[in-house]
Amino acid sequence: MRVGLFGAGGIGRVHAQAYAEIEGARLVAVADIDRAAADKLAAQHGAQAYYDCQQLLGNAEIDMVDVCLPTYCHEWAVVAAAGAQKHVLCEKPMALDLASAERMLAAVEGAGVRAMMAQVVRFTPQYVVIRDLLQRGELGRPLTAAATRLAGPPRWSSWFRDPQLSGGAVLDLHIHDLDFLFSLFGRPLRVYAVGQTSAYGAWDHVLTTLDFGQVKATAEASFLMPAGYPFTATFRLLGEKGCAQFPFSVSGPVDPQAAAMSPDDVALYRPGEAPIPLPFVRRNPYLIEIEYFVRCLQRDEAPQVATFAEARTVLQTALAAKASLESGQAVTL
Repeated sequence: MRVGLFGAGGIGRVHAQAYAEIEGARLVAVADIDRAAADKLAAQHGAQAYYDCQQLLGNAEIDMVDVCLPTYCHEWAVVAAAGAQKHVLCEKPMALDLASAERMLAAVEGAGVRAMMAQVVRFTPQYVVIRDLLQRGELGRPLTAAATRLAGPPRWSSWFRDPQLSGGAVLDLHIHDLDFLFSLFGRPLRVYAVGQTSAYGAWDHVLTTLDFGQVKATAEASFLMPAGYPFTATFRLLGEKGCAQFPFSVSGPVDPQAAAMSPDDVALYRPGEAPIPLPFVRRNPYLIEIEYFVRCLQRDEAPQVATFAEARTVLQTALAAKASLESGQAVTL
């Protein structure tokens, strides 16, 4: 599977390394308007450097395009790649608005190409363990879920500060947990959110309650934590038979790509029993998600996880949270 990569920034480098570790996949081209970044990453992987994404799409040997560009570029990149008959893996969030998401979905469906969103939490081993417990019925009927994802302001690129370009923490960070909750319980019936804005006007700290009917959930995300605060991600799922939880907290500089690589165990709590550590294979979730998509393409199968159609619904949920933040009212989906 011959891959063209859009974007040679931090997440682009993470994706590039994954292809080096996947049998049957090869990174053959890297495009970035930052010529030095494109040259460096391409040279590291024996790929060809491009300084314009459209030129990369003219490379007939490329089978799939991996979009690791800023959020405001996602629509153009996906539509262009689909138009060039390339399969598409796109980093989250899907887009900044539903109209863009609809056009992206229509483009890949109309072109008949395979597409998937890179929602890495779906493939993160600690979250997978909890999802599997739920699906096997070991937690009983689910009652509540709670997710947190807290960090200081992104400092690796200036466009993150502008809510018109990034969507702020609601779309860029909160989307992780909204997507995972969707994967467990489907689309929520109602959403209510409160939060705080950054100096740039972005909703960069948000606390959202989600009503899934039988299940109630909360999710908190922040880019407003002070410098030195450890990147922290947690997830807890309470059912009638027990509770599964994993904590994640790491000190030092925030590394957004390391956020999914928790050293902590998942614990299962049952009435009257000592906590039970749940074993799992510690493996890079970015590698897992990309390998999954590559294998789908090799088998000529449509991905069943983090599809564009699902991503559109998750974006709708995130935008409902944003609307609630702005109105002070609950939003019914």
